[in-house]
Amino acid sequence: MSRPANPHALVDFRIRSRESFGVAAVAWRWAPVVAVAAALPLVLGDGLAGSVADPAGRRGAVLSLVVRVALLLAAWLSLRTFDLVVRGPDRGVVDLHPILARAYVRARLVAAVRGAGPALVAALVTLLPSWQDPALVVAGALLLGGAWAAGLSLGIGVNLAAPSLAVRDGIAPVLDALRGPNPRAQAALIWAPAGALFVTGLAILGATAGIEAAMAGNPAGYALCGLPWLAAALGVRAAFVDADTLARIPAVLGEVESTYAAVEAAEEGHRVYLEWTVRWAPGGWQPELLRVFRHGWRGERGWLGASFLAAALGALSAWSDAPGAGRSLLLAGLLLAGVGALGPRLRARDPAWLALVLPATGRAWALSLAIVAWGQVIVCAVAAALLVRQGFGVATLSWLRLELVLVVLAVVGARLPAAGYVPLAVLVCALGVWR
Repeated sequence: MSRPANPHALVDFRIRSRESFGVAAVAWRWAPVVAVAAALPLVLGDGLAGSVADPAGRRGAVLSLVVRVALLLAAWLSLRTFDLVVRGPDRGVVDLHPILARAYVRARLVAAVRGAGPALVAALVTLLPSWQDPALVVAGALLLGGAWAAGLSLGIGVNLAAPSLAVRDGIAPVLDALRGPNPRAQAALIWAPAGALFVTGLAILGATAGIEAAMAGNPAGYALCGLPWLAAALGVRAAFVDADTLARIPAVLGEVESTYAAVEAAEEGHRVYLEWTVRWAPGGWQPELLRVFRHGWRGERGWLGASFLAAALGALSAWSDAPGAGRSLLLAGLLLAGVGALGPRLRARDPAWLALVLPATGRAWALSLAIVAWGQVIVCAVAAALLVRQGFGVATLSWLRLELVLVVLAVVGARLPAAGYVPLAVLVCALGVWR
């Protein structure tokens, strides 16, 4: 494999060459594809089970799922690109040193495409039930691919363009309506992810309307499938036209953070998610449990934030009149496996000297307790949805099964490296939630 000439791409290449190999890395990278393929029959439920004699019902079920997946994919990518461009780990270098702006943007786009590749494949898996309907497969692939491309390129382009848009007279009325007490430049950067998601969402909904019109007998509707791709092209154009505004982003971020720090309570920066639960832990584990909560919140805040999105997905899956809770349990088990993966990740980030210099009682058990606490949002969301839709008996039994799966995953994740955790987590989910 030849090394890229772009210096920023070369950094990505070297990082990837160290981290992207091995069974655990490959399994973790493609785990979303396997998870979607396994959960697809249960998520679609009766819509997938519809007979060939009812193609309209099958089309409706698949198209409804594809649209939801497209919106979810665009939302995730919009937030991910914000972290990549504005809050990424390389900002400490980019903000302080001269860079080749266009080369940097090009490298960020390539890195975003490579990192989000498995997500696109996982999204396309949702089209498998309609393989006998080529028109729906092509339209769905265009919709999902467009949502993926628009989420990436608009996410990067709008964030890069935000500082320069703030000084243009045409956008001033919009920013003045949204910015509140924030200056225009700050408001533009703060609202950039929402703006990218809004434009992408409109493009997806327009493409969906076109597919529905085409399915109803108007082939011209397929032309609207190009709307997300048009939004993606505009995002790429904005990224390169405004690449020089990279120099403005650090100053605007500094203003935002200094303003927030001025009004922030003294103890706000020390608050940690679920830290208040430490008081009920066994006395000998409390110091280590507190350290784990802080380590997780400050080192994996994005991962923990995603657990709330996972809880919403689990609740939506459980919000069904279909008898039983099989599909929601399977999806919830896979989501809990993702929470359990925090164990290997956090232990990998612990300094090697920590256990020797600061020995702690119950280090692994404290990490297990933290994982169980972090997973409760998913368990409770799924159980609450089942309680409303399926009744007390189904909800209680499902809650007990998910709690047992979570405890086992927490114990395993706190002790095994990622290479051992991934296959064992799949086995635990299969045994614990498969009906």
